[in-house]
Amino acid sequence: MERFVLPQTSNSLIIEGAGGLMVPLNDDYFVIDLIEKFSAEAILVSCNYLGSINHTLLSVKALVSRNIPIAGIIFNGETTKLSEEYILKHTGLKFLFRIEKEQVIDKQTILKYASNLNVNHY
Repeated sequence: MERFVLPQTSNSLIIEGAGGLMVPLNDDYFVIDLIEKFSAEAILVSCNYLGSINHTLLSVKALVSRNIPIAGIIFNGETTKLSEEYILKHTGLKFLFRIEKEQVIDKQTILKYASNLNVNHY
């Protein structure tokens, strides 16, 4: 774990933990350990599928149990109003924005979503 270091930058830095909090980094550590090591604020991403409410609520519980702050949640994919309302109600998380299902992820796609962000907020 000591080999992981943050790059020096004056820009905003996003640490992507693709796959979830319990994705192993090696035999001893998980993505959640890396978040904790860097005292990073987490942003959860939730996509609708069977089990997504459970998965999201368990992720929130894991972060809270380690006193890792959560900036909010991003919903990914098609809108599922009831599931999203349930998640927001039971987690108290701030809804940040939605990422639609995109056919292509390119510079224009990124700029489309970036224009709605206030990176200084995070």
